[in-house]
Amino acid sequence: MTPARDIASAARPSARLAKPSSAALLLLGALALAGCDRTTNLAARVDSFASNVAPDFGRSGDGAAAAVDNAAMGGLIGPKIGALLNAEDRRLAYAAELEALDHGESGAPVPWKNPSSGRYGNIVPGPAYAKQGATCRGFSHSVTVGRQLEIARGTACRTNDGPWTAAG
Repeated sequence: MTPARDIASAARPSARLAKPSSAALLLLGALALAGCDRTTNLAARVDSFASNVAPDFGRSGDGAAAAVDNAAMGGLIGPKIGALLNAEDRRLAYAAELEALDHGESGAPVPWKNPSSGRYGNIVPGPAYAKQGATCRGFSHSVTVGRQLEIARGTACRTNDGPWTAAG
């Protein structure tokens, strides 16, 4: 066998494997899209997410859709808050997170609101610092859904002009 055939054979799924779910395929596509262009501006990143991922998933705020959306957003929103939001809420929250991380002053809230759902929140970025060649910022994200307030804290990092991703 030639090397190309060996690779093709190795990449062929086994008959024992289950057919991938739509969510898994969408997640794979979203992750592929996330790495395509690391130099686009904020509006282009959010619009790309909204047109490629959000229309098909997350309309009811279900957990699987939130997980797919969150993966496409670099893990910034987090599963607990993401599960409370619909796709438009997540798009607006993600745009606010990027704005806060890219341009927000340390300690100054960056708000978002979805008039259709009534959900809203604030992202408060911390100071930027260097860590292992990356720029990182701590942040808090508060979201109000009805009368329920949820607060998540996290750290996001990026290298050069790459995308912000959740740091463990």
